[in-house]
Amino acid sequence: MITLQHAVRVDAPQSQVYRAFTSLDDLAGWHLGQIDGEIAPGQVFRLTANNGLRFGWRTDALDPNRRIRQTCVEGPDNAIGRTLTISFSEATDGRTSVTLQDAGWREDDAHLALCNTYWGAALIRARTFLEGAEVKA
Repeated sequence: MITLQHAVRVDAPQSQVYRAFTSLDDLAGWHLGQIDGEIAPGQVFRLTANNGLRFGWRTDALDPNRRIRQTCVEGPDNAIGRTLTISFSEATDGRTSVTLQDAGWREDDAHLALCNTYWGAALIRARTFLEGAEVKA
């Protein structure tokens, strides 16, 4: 199985960065599409992309300001069961480091490259949002 890995450094406090990934209002500031549900342990929130593709993520664990762990419970067959871990830490230069791991990919999955690109772009949009610039599609 393959794990996609991405990282970005954000010029914002760790608590603010964490909130951008756990508050539906903040997520709406940088996610392209619609969001509904709840981000809380045992609860599911859904991301619906502008192209209509929908994913439901169950929150398995929240470690405030440090880590989020979720499992995909709704989406295309190849997505269900994959796990997402987003970690937050202070970088040596004072910014907040965000690392994202999307685990459970099959090597022959036709969507691997597309999703890999999506996660990189999503982290850049989150950084743009947190640093106060306008997020563009």
